[in-house]
Amino acid sequence: MCQATSRIEVSTAPDKDGVVRRIEVSALEAGAQPSWIVFALTNDSDEQLTRLIVAPHFRFVGSGVVWPDLGSSRITTITASQGAAPEREDNPDADVFTLTLDPGATVTYVAELKTPALPQLYLWEPQAFKDKATGLTLYEGIVIGIAGLLALFLTIVFVVRGALVFPAAAALAWAVFAYVCIDFGFWRKVFGFEDEAERIWRAGVEATIGGALIIFLFAYLNLRRWHVRYLHVALVWLVLMSAVVGLSVYNAPVAAGVARISIATVAAVGFLLILSLAARGSDRAVTLSRRGISSSCGWRRRARRRSAISPTIWRRRD
Repeated sequence: MCQATSRIEVSTAPDKDGVVRRIEVSALEAGAQPSWIVFALTNDSDEQLTRLIVAPHFRFVGSGVVWPDLGSSRITTITASQGAAPEREDNPDADVFTLTLDPGATVTYVAELKTPALPQLYLWEPQAFKDKATGLTLYEGIVIGIAGLLALFLTIVFVVRGALVFPAAAALAWAVFAYVCIDFGFWRKVFGFEDEAERIWRAGVEATIGGALIIFLFAYLNLRRWHVRYLHVALVWLVLMSAVVGLSVYNAPVAAGVARISIATVAAVGFLLILSLAARGSDRAVTLSRRGISSSCGWRRRARRRSAISPTIWRRRD
């Protein structure tokens, strides 16, 4: 990746004859100083090859915590040192460009970026990318359907039984359902969201998940039974998360960062509360502790069993 500048001059990768040339590329918009990346591809075959360069708009892994990257279009344009110019494909979730490589050619590409960072860049065969997109669409539909049905089921249970834990679980399920729809681009397809609107919704829903986790933790462990201060802390925390939801409209990255820190804090505090209440004899805390210990022990037994079986299978194959 190259530093931000209005134009860039680079040396091309050596071709089959070892010839190196210099090319200069200017920013698409006059006066802009974008970041750049430079890469080269070689076609060693005797046939013309078509490949796709794919830069996803959002990746949760590696997006950050304090000032997270909430997704955006990544690449403005790609310039080739020779041959056909890369063509942009229509895709709502990624920047996709079609590259054509002539037989025996080595082509250097200069990409102008819209953002300072480029989380991932993939090279795909067109048919493989199409198959992957088809399978991913089916998977996303299944996950959205399951999340929606679970949220609806918990809402119905809440109507039938008025215990506090059920509306808390239903609120958490609906928040997760909303986030799944945003992450899979469902709301974008239905409502036609732009990148900026999607970042706002993502940050707001993350803050909502943080608030719903607080309510669920408070309700499931029945914290008001143990001390009134737990209720005060939960109310203050909920007011803070409500303010974060409002903040997402004005500064989505900061709001998402606060929400992610809050979610991690709720997880840590919840773990400590479960241990503390289990020591005091809380039935639900004891049940969670036992299930956690049994799951951990079961996982370790399976891991040991695999490690014990593997050498035997290897010797039989020899």
